[in-house]
Amino acid sequence: MNAGQVAAADIVVAPNCMRGHASATEVAAALVAGVRRARPAASVLARPLSDGGDGTLDVLHATRGGRLHPLDVTDVLGRPAKARWLALDRHTAVVESAGLCGLGALRPHELRVLEASSASVGHAIAAAVATGATTVLVALGGTAVTDGGAGALAALGARFLDRGGRETDPSPGRVTGAVRVDLTPARSLLSGVTVRLLADVRTPLSDNLDTFGAQKGITAQNRPAAVRALHHLTGLLTDAGDRGAAARFHTPWFGAGGGIGFGLSAVTNTTARSGAEALLDITDPDDTIGRADLVLTAEGAIDEGTWQGKLPGSIARLRRERGLPTAMVAMRADEPADHPLVTTHLIDNPHPGAPLTGPALRRGLARAAAEVCAARAVAET
Repeated sequence: MNAGQVAAADIVVAPNCMRGHASATEVAAALVAGVRRARPAASVLARPLSDGGDGTLDVLHATRGGRLHPLDVTDVLGRPAKARWLALDRHTAVVESAGLCGLGALRPHELRVLEASSASVGHAIAAAVATGATTVLVALGGTAVTDGGAGALAALGARFLDRGGRETDPSPGRVTGAVRVDLTPARSLLSGVTVRLLADVRTPLSDNLDTFGAQKGITAQNRPAAVRALHHLTGLLTDAGDRGAAARFHTPWFGAGGGIGFGLSAVTNTTARSGAEALLDITDPDDTIGRADLVLTAEGAIDEGTWQGKLPGSIARLRRERGLPTAMVAMRADEPADHPLVTTHLIDNPHPGAPLTGPALRRGLARAAAEVCAARAVAET
C-alpha cells in the first residue's frame, strides 16, 4: 500500500460545508467524533471537501498548498469587500465565486437579484492573470447572482453600450438598455488563458431561475425582468461574435453560479465539468473515497440539487457504481436517495424551527454519525 492510502475497512468522512452553519472541516470533525465514539477501534480518515461552492479555496489550499492572495473588490451589491484567490502554482489559479459574490455574505433582506453583479469574479480572474496565471479554475457554486456573468465580463474589460454609445450597467435590471457589447478588451486580456469551470450543479442557464432563483431572491414580480435580462444577454453575445451562446444557454453545467461561466465562455477558452468530480480528482488521487468500506458525507439539505452534481450525490453515485455503501447526513431531506446502498440520516434538532448552530450542531452531527455506525453494524451482522 502506498503512503497516504487507507485500508479497505477504514471509514472515510467526506462532507461538504453547511453554508452559514459550519465549514466542511468543522462538519468533518464532528462526524469523526461520532464515529470514534461508536466504533473506537475503527481507523477514520477525515476528508473535508467541496463541490465548487463555499469552501473550495480552503479545501484546495489545505490539500494542495499554494499561496492565498488578498484582494480588494466590491461585493455582489457594489459595496467594498475583502476577498482572496489562490495561486496553486506559477501558472494555475483558483477563484471561488461563493467568496466573491456569494449568498453567505448577504442577509435575507439584501437579496436584490436585479442589482446583483458577478463583477468581483472578473476582478479576481484579472488579478490572477496579471501575476502570470494561464489556467484559472473558477468554482461556481453558492452565488447570489443570476446575471449570466455579465458583471464579470464588464470587470474584465467588456463594454456594454447603449444607443448613444455610452457604457451601461450590465446588471439584470439594466442590461436590456445595452444594444451591443464590445468583447474585444476582455478577449485581449484573456488571450492564451484557459478557464476551467467547476460547477456544483448540472443545471443549464435556461433552467437556473426555476431551480435556484428563489434562494437568490427571484419572486413572481421580478422573475420576468430576470428572464428578459438573460435572453437579452444571450442575444448581445451572439451579435458580438459568440456563435455558441444560444446553444450554451441550454448546455448542462453553464447555469451554475447564476451563469457566470456562460459569460466567461464568450471571451476565452473554457471547459465545464462537475466541481465535485474535479475536487475528488485533485484532492483524492489515491481514490480513498471510492475504495473505502464506508463513507459518510454531509450537506445542509438533500434536495434536487444533491442529485444534479452536489458533493454528497456525486460521492454516492461513484460508490454505488462500485457496490459500496454511502451514508448521507443532513439537516433535512426533501429528496432522499432511493437506493439500498445510500442511506440518509437526519441531524436531530432539539428545538425544531430554531437555527441549528455551534455546539448543538456539532452534537447533532456526532449523534448522526454514531447512528450511521450502529446501522452499519446491523447491516454487517
